[in-house]
Amino acid sequence: MLAKPFGILVITLSFFGGFLLMGGNLWSLWHPSELVVILGVAFGAFLASTPVHVWKRTIGFLGRYFSGEKVSARLYADTLGLLSDLARLSRSSGVLALEKHLIEPDESEIFQEHNLVLKHPDLKKFIVDNFSYLLLNPPQSQDFDHHMDQQIQGIYGSMMEVPKSVGKLSDWLPGFGIVAAVMGVILTMELLGGEMDVAKIGTAIGAALVGTLTGVFVAFAVVAPFVHAVEVMIRQDRSLFEMSAAFLSAYAKGVSPNLAVEIGRQRVPPEFEIPR
Repeated sequence: MLAKPFGILVITLSFFGGFLLMGGNLWSLWHPSELVVILGVAFGAFLASTPVHVWKRTIGFLGRYFSGEKVSARLYADTLGLLSDLARLSRSSGVLALEKHLIEPDESEIFQEHNLVLKHPDLKKFIVDNFSYLLLNPPQSQDFDHHMDQQIQGIYGSMMEVPKSVGKLSDWLPGFGIVAAVMGVILTMELLGGEMDVAKIGTAIGAALVGTLTGVFVAFAVVAPFVHAVEVMIRQDRSLFEMSAAFLSAYAKGVSPNLAVEIGRQRVPPEFEIPR
């Protein structure tokens, strides 16, 4: 959880500290008008190029980015625990005993015992939907594994819209920096002629160059690391769904809950390994 704040601190100190070591004055980097142009245009371009559901997912990933990973070894263990409890209930009391837990999972005592799953809406929906599907006693001709794989592909594709969209923004930001720089050059040209003030012209040119610097810095030191972090989170989320699908597939084929848990556990990524 401390890795990201530490990384942000290193980036900030390296950027501003290096500039100071070069003999620079930090005030020469402070140009609010250029920030308004670059960040405002970037934000508007993002809103104009993406649908509302991507905005919402981006906000969600921003929260995860700064508050710590949503996916953890505890979540994997909690998910397997929930799947195991539901499978055991269906074996001991019949599959219809699952119905009340699946209709209102937020009110279910089984789900409440595994509250980390309740905090992950996509995962909760995946588990509820697929147990509900099995309750309908689908015919053997229906490929349950393929059915779950298609769901995972759909969820994964929806999540990947965030790094794709924000990655595009990272590509555009240097261009927006150039736009701000050109505006600065235009203002500099107005200072030419007559009794030219060399100091003012130098300050204006420096301000224009800061526009390019800001666009490049925000693109590669702020937005690009966030995009990569989101891609890692999505990979971890996908493994979580695949682990759940492996359990559900085994359960649907009549495997015992203990063996289904073991099958699911073997799909856990090494960094989140659950001990036996």
